[in-house]
Order: sequence, then structure tokens, then C-alpha cells
Amino acid sequence: MEHVIVACHECDELVKVTNPHREGRFKCPECGSLLFRHKEGMIEKMFALSIAAAILFVLTNYFPFLSFHVAGNTSHANFATSTIYLFEAHDWLLGLAVLMTTIVVPLMRIVLMLALFGPLYFGYLPRYSVAALKLLSHSLPWAMLDVFLVGVFVSMVKLVKMGTIIPGTSLWAFMTMVFVMAAMQVTFNAHALWDMIDEKQKRREAA
Repeated sequence: MEHVIVACHECDELVKVTNPHREGRFKCPECGSLLFRHKEGMIEKMFALSIAAAILFVLTNYFPFLSFHVAGNTSHANFATSTIYLFEAHDWLLGLAVLMTTIVVPLMRIVLMLALFGPLYFGYLPRYSVAALKLLSHSLPWAMLDVFLVGVFVSMVKLVKMGTIIPGTSLWAFMTMVFVMAAMQVTFNAHALWDMIDEKQKRREAA
């Protein structure tokens, strides 16, 4: 029967997982932490979610995020302008954090997902799969769109006392993108992709 050895991310226990390609959740028998999930049709779902995330990312960065109306004056803000304002105010660290967590890292993850699951959807395993998987794992700690969204809501509660806040199209697109990215994270199974890469390397060596 097919099996794989998986290292637990929490306790470093080496777990022998039997039949890892069946649908379900696999947990560490030592500490109970989730090792990975496997769902049927992962490639098709990930490709569809990646396309949706790409469209929402464009909408998020093209349209205004919020409009603030106070004393007869109205100002509009989006992700790019908010980052520029922070740099102009010499808040370099905060501006860099906003730039990385809201634009650079999400864009990189979406591009990597499209570049990885697009070819897989059409039956081709790209040569850069190993590099793409490593970059995705390294970028995961920076995937904090949900944290930024909570910060936006907190700011809106404080600013609503000073004037009128009008949510823009970008805000609704951003909220949807947060849920789409979360669905991608839940659906994504790196172990299945590593198995595909191993099988391809074995076929090359056999040839």
C-alpha cells in the first residue's frame, strides 16, 4: 500500500501516512496537529481560484479603496496612494510593511499559483515547479491580508466620527479576495505536488 513520510510542523515527528491521496485531513498522532489536507480536484479548484484572485487583485488596485468626506472636501485613497502617503510622511517601516503585505506578496503568490496550476490544469508539470513551491512556502508568513482587513475596519470605526466614509469598489473586491486567498490556502496541498515532481524525476531516471 502506498505511503509517505511527513514531518510534523509542530513537534517534528516523522509520521508514516498510508494512502495519502485519499480525500481527508491527516493529523499527527503525537500532537494532533494538522499535517495536510487532500481534496479531489485540487488542481482544477486552485486554477479557478487563482484566476479569480488575479481578477480581484486588479480591481482592488484599480478602483478607490475608501472615500472620506469631511467639511465639504472629499479625498480618495487606494493601496498605492496610501503607501505613497506613508513614505511621504517618513513612516518607512509601516509603508514598506503595507506595500509588502497588500501588493507585493499577494501579487507574487497569485502569479506563482497561476504559473504552477495553469500548466498542471492542461496536463503539464513545469520545470520551475520546485522553485515555485519553495517561494510559496517562504511567502506564507507574509500572507496577512486578513490582518490588514481587520486594521481597515478598526480605522473606519475611528474615522466615521470625523466625517463620512464611503466604501469604494476596491474595498469590496479586497474583502472578496481575502476569502478567495483563504480558500486557496485551505485547498492547496503541497504534498501532492511534491509527489508529482518525484514521479516525474523517477520517470526521467528510468528513461
